[in-house]
Amino acid sequence: MSSSLLRRAVRGFAAYDLIVTLPFATPWTAEAMLGVMRWMHERLALGGEAMPAFTPVHVFFVALFGVLAVIWALVRVLQPTALHGAIDTVGRGLVSAWMVLALTQGASQVLGVFLVMEAAGMFVQGALLLGARSRAAAPATGA
Repeated sequence: MSSSLLRRAVRGFAAYDLIVTLPFATPWTAEAMLGVMRWMHERLALGGEAMPAFTPVHVFFVALFGVLAVIWALVRVLQPTALHGAIDTVGRGLVSAWMVLALTQGASQVLGVFLVMEAAGMFVQGALLLGARSRAAAPATGA
């Protein structure tokens, strides 16, 4: 596994994050996306509680975090470094844990789609980072 592969993985998951979080970055598009999630929950008859109607304060926080997620994704698209990948891997682990907690507490199973991608990013980037660290720590051979 090369550092080039790590950079591509960091940039790839950042691009995914950008696509997924951009619709949450304004109050208008966030409300529309929450509506889509509500529709998917009902249409697919998923388990858990359907997405509730959000108040303006809820939508504000969704849009605020959407903006932060978009900015973080742009940083990783433009600078897909090992450090950014490591920070993102830890963040994905935390977000995955909160999604699992929400799902165990009865949240809509729509979250499961997001959970799969969060966990995939965590494991892929984590494995590449560990591989890069192992290579860096390995003693040089030959001479």
